[in-house]
Amino acid sequence: AVAAAGGGALPSTALASSSDGVATQRRVILTFSGEVPRSEGSLIWKKVASVMSEAGANIETAGGSFVQMPCEREAQDGDGVSGLSVSAFGACIQPSRNKPEGSRHSEEGWLGCTLYIKAILPLERVGFMMRLLESHSPLEVYTVSQSVHTAPPSMFRSQWGQQDERATGTLYLFGVDRPGQLARITKMLREQRVTVLHLRVQSGGPDPEKCDFVQSTGGPLAENRIRIIFDESSVDATKLRSEIQRVGREVGYAVTCLITDVQSQLRAWLPSYLLRRKAFCVAFAVARAEQKAAAVAEIASSASRRRRPRPRFRLPLLLGPGPLRRVAAEAAACS
Repeated sequence: AVAAAGGGALPSTALASSSDGVATQRRVILTFSGEVPRSEGSLIWKKVASVMSEAGANIETAGGSFVQMPCEREAQDGDGVSGLSVSAFGACIQPSRNKPEGSRHSEEGWLGCTLYIKAILPLERVGFMMRLLESHSPLEVYTVSQSVHTAPPSMFRSQWGQQDERATGTLYLFGVDRPGQLARITKMLREQRVTVLHLRVQSGGPDPEKCDFVQSTGGPLAENRIRIIFDESSVDATKLRSEIQRVGREVGYAVTCLITDVQSQLRAWLPSYLLRRKAFCVAFAVARAEQKAAAVAEIASSASRRRRPRPRFRLPLLLGPGPLRRVAAEAAACS
């Protein structure tokens, strides 16, 4: 993690190439974290793209997320913890607070963001990219991880050129969103000697019109899409599917599906998963509607019992023996 200050024009250098005229490629993974004004949430992507373009890097995968950060007054009134916390190599770094009060950015608020980028660039440009980030990082904190192999990734091939027995696939898990689900799923995959290559989690809820899952922040449902790799000679795919289904149901994922890349070419597994996901969304929406209706009826019933109207009676002007007995009887009936 390196703190950097942006600004100024980006330097420019000529692209270097190897002796045979073909540039050796290197893959890098970059993360950027920091604070940006709310109005510059989109501008930050332009800054990242400018740095990557100047470095001669081609972005293969990119993603990011933003959260509303507390203002200085809210942080002081709360637990006193800063909105941005950085820890690197066992050391915790507390960012300085140099935001002028009353400025436009201070009034509009700040966003905390983390961006993830996977890119490929010539080996000769890696050093230049590192120097470029030192002075033109788009956010306060960044990290860079570069691949060991200079050739295109050979993860799915044997080192000695023999037939590789490793298989890749995609695992789908869908159901009610609960804390601790991912920890249990990844533990099971590790026990089954399965490696996670890529993970994507989306929260959302059922769409009454489409009768399907739609992404939304803080929704009651969640879908996990996990890219995996495993050794076919030591992993029983049938047993793996059974364990995925068992653990999925234990943690709340009622709909699961494992599709290997060989099976995905047949296009037979994914439609089944999508139909089961639709069915779960419909059942979930119906059950939730019934629960809401029952809750409303219970509230109305409780309110009716608490506010039950008492029958009215008029006191006679002259409380003789007869009217007095009648008033006592009416009062007893109301109690």
